[in-house]
Amino acid sequence: MSDDYAAIVSTLIVALLTIGTVQLVTLLKRWRAFAVDFFREAVDARRRVTLALKAGHSPAPEDFELLNILRPKRLVSRSVAALMAPYVAACVWGAACVHLVIVQIQVLRWAGADEPGPAPELAKQAFATIVVCGSAMVVEGLVRAVAGLRGTIGQRDYAAEFTAAERAAFGRSLNEYRRSADASRADSEPSTAAGVE
Repeated sequence: MSDDYAAIVSTLIVALLTIGTVQLVTLLKRWRAFAVDFFREAVDARRRVTLALKAGHSPAPEDFELLNILRPKRLVSRSVAALMAPYVAACVWGAACVHLVIVQIQVLRWAGADEPGPAPELAKQAFATIVVCGSAMVVEGLVRAVAGLRGTIGQRDYAAEFTAAERAAFGRSLNEYRRSADASRADSEPSTAAGVE
C-alpha cells in the first residue's frame, strides 16, 4: 500500500460512512415510526371496542379486523415487508458502517507508522470493503426505488382494501377473460384456404 492509495481509500471510506450513517438514521426513524403507528392502530381499536361495549353498542367490524392483525401469523405476514425491511436494511448499513470504521482505523494506523511497510493484505481488505459497501449502497438504493414505485402506483392500498381471497378471485376472473378473448380471436381469424397462393 502506498501513501496515495491510503489517501484515496480514506476518502472513499469517509464518503461511504457519511452515506451509510445517513441511511442508517433514516431507516431506523422509518422503522420506529411504522412500528409506533402499527401498534397504535391496534391500541386505538381496542379502546374503541371497549368503549362501544361499555356504552352497549355493537363495535365496528373494522376495529375487530385491526385487532385481528395482532395474531402472530397475520402480524408477521402484514409486517414483514413494511416493518422488517427497514430494520434489516438498517442492520446491514450498521454492519457496513462498523466494518468501514474498522478498516479506516487500520489504514490510519498504517499511515501513522514511522516506516509503513507494503501491507498488501490491508490494501486488499480496504479494496474489498469499498467494493462491497459501495455495491450495497447501489443495490439498497435500487430496492428502495422499486419499493417506492410499488407504493406510488397504489399496490399497497389495493392490498389493504381487499382480502387475499378477493384478490385471488380477481386474478381468476382476469385469466378467464384472457382465455375467452384469446379463443374469440382465434375463431375470428380468417383461415387460409388450401391451394390459394
